[in-house]
Amino acid sequence: MNFLDEPDPWRSHSSADDSKGGDIWANSDAGNLGASSVLQADALVSRMADTSLNDSRGGIASSHLTATNLFSDPDDNTLQGSAWSASLDTGNVATLAGTQDDAVFSSQVETSTDDHTDTLNAQEDLSRWIENVRKTYNPLSMNIVQIEEIPEREGILFKHTNYLVKHLVDLPDTDPSTDRSVVRRYSDFLWLQEVLLKKYPFRLIPDLPPKKIGSQNTDPIFLTKRRNGLTRFINLIMKHPVLRKDDLVLTFLTVPTDLLGWRKQANYDTTDEFTDRKITPSFMKMWQKELSDLWNQADAAIDSALESWVKITVLVERYEARLKYVAQDRALLSTILNEFNESSKHIYSPDQSTIHDISSHVQMISDHLAKCNDLVSRENDEMGSTLSPKFKTFIDILLSLKGLFERYKIMAGNNVPQLQRRIELSMEKLEQMKGKPDLKGAEYDRVKQAIARDRRSIAEQMNRSWLIRECILEEFTIFQETQFLITNIFQDWSQLNMKYCELSSNEWERLFDNVRAMPLSRD
Repeated sequence: MNFLDEPDPWRSHSSADDSKGGDIWANSDAGNLGASSVLQADALVSRMADTSLNDSRGGIASSHLTATNLFSDPDDNTLQGSAWSASLDTGNVATLAGTQDDAVFSSQVETSTDDHTDTLNAQEDLSRWIENVRKTYNPLSMNIVQIEEIPEREGILFKHTNYLVKHLVDLPDTDPSTDRSVVRRYSDFLWLQEVLLKKYPFRLIPDLPPKKIGSQNTDPIFLTKRRNGLTRFINLIMKHPVLRKDDLVLTFLTVPTDLLGWRKQANYDTTDEFTDRKITPSFMKMWQKELSDLWNQADAAIDSALESWVKITVLVERYEARLKYVAQDRALLSTILNEFNESSKHIYSPDQSTIHDISSHVQMISDHLAKCNDLVSRENDEMGSTLSPKFKTFIDILLSLKGLFERYKIMAGNNVPQLQRRIELSMEKLEQMKGKPDLKGAEYDRVKQAIARDRRSIAEQMNRSWLIRECILEEFTIFQETQFLITNIFQDWSQLNMKYCELSSNEWERLFDNVRAMPLSRD
C-alpha cells in the first residue's frame, strides 16, 4: 500500500458541518440577573479566511480543492484502497522525502518481520511521545500576567481604554528587566490573536472578550468583564508550551513603546509553523487509528460539553448574585430591627425589666445579622475573584478546542485526488506519445514536467497533512490535561462553601445560645 493511497484518518459521519451557528449562549437562561459575565463569543473560526491551501504549488487553482478533512467518512474519499482511517502499516508507509524532479518519496520505512513486535514498539514510542507532550503543559500553574485598567481614557473622537499589562516572572528568551509592565489597548490584543491564528491555525488559540463601542465603553461592569476576559486570554497563551515562546507574544509583553507604531515599522513573520518543515518518519510509524477515533468522538461531544458547562457557569453566577441580594436583605433587616427597638421603648412600660432584656437581645440579633452580612460579602468577593474566573477559564478552553475543530474543517483540505487523477491522465498521454514519433520533443518534455510538478505538489500536501496530524495530536494531548481543572474547580468550590457554612453555623449557634436566655414570661 502506498502512502498516497491513505484517506484522511479523522473523517467521520458525526462531524458534518455545524449548521447551528449563532450564539452558543442563546439557550442559557440567566434568569433575572441581566447580562451574564460569561463570554458571549463566536468560535475563533470566524476570523479565519477560507483560503486556498495550495497557493503557489504548481499553479493549481483554489477552486479545485476538495472538502476532504478529518471529519468526513473515509468511504467518501476519492482515494481508492485508502487506509487513513486504519492503523498505519509500517511496512507500507512511505516516508516523505525531498521533492526534486520525479523523486516524490525516496525511501521506505524499514519494518520488522515480526509485526507484533513492531506494533508493541510503536505503542511504546507513542506512549513516550504523549508523556513528553503532557509534561510541557500544566493548566493549574499560576497566572503570570496581570492586567489593570488605566483610569485615564485616550482618544479625541472615540475614547478607548488602556491596560497596564504586567508579567510577574522573567519571560523565556528575553533579557531580565526591572520594569515588567507595558501599556496595551484592546486592539493590540486583537492583533496578537490574529497573528497567532495565522501562524498556528491548528493550535488551541483562546478567544477574546467582545469589543463594544458607544455607551458600553464607559459601562464599568462591561469594562470589568472585558478586563477579566483579557486576563484569561493572555494567561492561557502564556501557559501554552508553544505559544508562550513565540516572538510576537514576547514582543507584546515586553516592547515598551506603542504597539501600533511598532507594528507599522517592524517586519515580523506571520507564516504558518509548517513552513519548511518535514514530518519525521518516527511519528508516521507510531501513529495509531484509535487516536483519530478519540478526536472524532471529542468533536461530536464538544457542543454538548460546552453547553452544559455554560449552564453550570451561569448558575454559579446566579448564586453569586443571590448572595449579594441576601447580604442586602440582611443589612436591611438589621437596620429595621434597630428601628423597632427604638419604637418598642415607647409602646411597653419602661418600668418593666423584661422589655429591656428583650430589647438587648434584639440588638444582639441585629449585630448577628451584621456579622452574617459581612460573611456573605466576603464569600461573594472570594467567589467572584477566585472561583468564578476558573469556571469561565474552562469555557475559554472548550471554545478554543471547538475553534480548532472548525478551523480544521475549513483549512485542512487538499486536492491530492485531483492531482493523482491528473498524473494518471498525463501518464496515459506520455504512453500515447511514445507511439507517435512525429510529435515534438518539447511537448513530451512539457508533459513530463507537469507530472513532476504535480508529484511535488502531492508530496508537499501530504507532508503538510502529516504535520497537521502531528500538531493536532499535540494539542489534543495538551487538552487532556485540562480535565484536572474540573477537579481543582470543584475542590475550591467545596472548600469555599464548607468554610463559610462553618463560619455562618458558628454565628447562628452563638445567636441561639443568646436568644435562649430571652424572657418568655415575667416569672
